[in-house]
Amino acid sequence: MRRIAPFAIGLVSIAVLSVAAVVLLAAGCGSNNKSSSGSKEAEGAGTPGAKVFADAGCSGCHTMEAAGATGKVGPNLDELRPNQQRVERQVKNGGNGMPSFKSKLTPAQIKQVAAFVSTAAGTGRAGKISFQPNDQQVDDCQDTSCFEQAFGNLAYDDGPKAALAKLDSLSSSNPTVAADCHPIAHKIGAGGLLYYKGDVGKAFAAGSASCGSGYYHGLLQWKLAGVRADQVAAVASTACKDPTIEANAFIYYQCNHGLGHGLMLYTGLDLPQALDYCHKLQTEQDSIMCSGGVFMENQSSSFGLHSKWLSKKNLLFPCNSKFVKRQDKLYCYLLVTSHILPYVHGDWKKTSDWCRRSEPGWVQYCFQSMGRDVAGVAVRNPQQMKNFCGQAGSGEKECIYGAIRDVMNNNTQDPQGKAFCEIVDAKFRAYCFFGMGTILGTQHADAEGKRSACEQWAKGEDLNQCLAGAGG
Repeated sequence: MRRIAPFAIGLVSIAVLSVAAVVLLAAGCGSNNKSSSGSKEAEGAGTPGAKVFADAGCSGCHTMEAAGATGKVGPNLDELRPNQQRVERQVKNGGNGMPSFKSKLTPAQIKQVAAFVSTAAGTGRAGKISFQPNDQQVDDCQDTSCFEQAFGNLAYDDGPKAALAKLDSLSSSNPTVAADCHPIAHKIGAGGLLYYKGDVGKAFAAGSASCGSGYYHGLLQWKLAGVRADQVAAVASTACKDPTIEANAFIYYQCNHGLGHGLMLYTGLDLPQALDYCHKLQTEQDSIMCSGGVFMENQSSSFGLHSKWLSKKNLLFPCNSKFVKRQDKLYCYLLVTSHILPYVHGDWKKTSDWCRRSEPGWVQYCFQSMGRDVAGVAVRNPQQMKNFCGQAGSGEKECIYGAIRDVMNNNTQDPQGKAFCEIVDAKFRAYCFFGMGTILGTQHADAEGKRSACEQWAKGEDLNQCLAGAGG
């Protein structure tokens, strides 16, 4: 049995979360509608850049506290905290639904507004974390936004371990929490980083892989915000080189993966440029891990942006494009079915047909991507996962492999993983337990820990396969 990169399915099933719900930014952003700027005077109203921001109608699209802006159409600038070069480029050229202001503002005005946004966005927030603690409590929540804030508060007050434990508990009984599990985990990451006073290594060590490892992603989502363009490569290449992070292979992966998310946001969803930054990390393996975050952000932007690096006709794009280098194709194909599914109306057979059109050598990874999405759509129900993968035809084996890895990645204590491997066709059983082991093995550096993790779910030959997958 062929083993792939150790964390190839260590990703949330984004087809379920938001691929079908990506929001296009309104083409009307930048009109002179100032109604969303609020009644109080903007804190930076006296600066030239603040005046340009107001006069150009930026408040109609963006939220930015220092400008008194509460627009909801475009990204929240207090969360994004872009650097000056990025703002200048975006204002000049537009893109992602935003019009170009090159003919509406003078070069001096563009520099002024860029300076204002890059220095004032996120003012008063701790570090680069898009989270402000308040008194909201989890037990009082009913809607998703409340849960996100409340779980962040819990992490800030009692630490991320307590918040993640409560998230795991509620995810199994509260459908609202289950559906919003990954974004909630992002907020726990923000609160957890505050709890550890910005110490990324300690915060990572205190986390878990719950909900598609959203906690780890939340820690790094704003890591690069505000960094100068000529410094970003150096910052990115050292961000995960903390001894506490490097001590655990799974955490180390999640750190590099989170960097991919951050680099895509930093570049304004410029996928080739983000991948180029990944290539500048210290090792090729770091780069490959980073590319997974880039491709995930490309399909499901954290800020509701729409990437131009997707196609409605060639549903395998950008994986089969020339600009995606061979070292980047692994994670691209391991995510591609999350883009395919909405355009084939969730039809697994049609999705399988697209997988068979993948480039030579990459077909199996497309089917593993399908398995990850199968697990998400089935809410990890063993019989449903088996039925869905059964529609993959020649790709059923790899679909099962992807599905079991997704189950265990989301929660290594989920008994549905074992139940799934026990009901798949006999010819796929060994590969299923092997796939289970590839995830369990990443949680432990020592052979004893790997064995103990596998023994929790497998015996006899099933245990042998799990241990083979775990590398133990």
